[in-house]
Amino acid sequence: MQLAKYNPFRELDKIQKDFERFWEQDFDMSLALPEWSTMDMYEEDGKVIAEFSLPNFAKDEINVTTEKGMLEVSAEHEEKEEEKKKRRYYRRESSNRFWRRVALPEGAQDEHTQAAFKDGVLKVTMPIDTKAIEETGKKITIT
Repeated sequence: MQLAKYNPFRELDKIQKDFERFWEQDFDMSLALPEWSTMDMYEEDGKVIAEFSLPNFAKDEINVTTEKGMLEVSAEHEEKEEEKKKRRYYRRESSNRFWRRVALPEGAQDEHTQAAFKDGVLKVTMPIDTKAIEETGKKITIT
């Protein structure tokens, strides 16, 4: 066995090549946008419950869908130009777009999914059955 002389710069070259490969990848920049909303997902009484904090959104601006074990929530609203002209802002932090896609736990069934929106919180509830996994998609109506 032949020994090689230690070269500390060899490791730096490897790190530099890894960084170059990383930046050559295609990125979906919509995923890099800051999300001002929080989400909790938990199991309670045989149901999976996902709660999303969506301040400043109306019920009709929110879309909830499930497909192949994934829950997708998106919301978007347009700001009115005349409202911007009425006020003089010194600082404004708000979001007019939200998107989140999360994997559902095994056995979550989307055929009986319910969604309710109250006081800026979207609550999505679906029964869980460990014997069957639902593979079809369905659009959920928010009440």
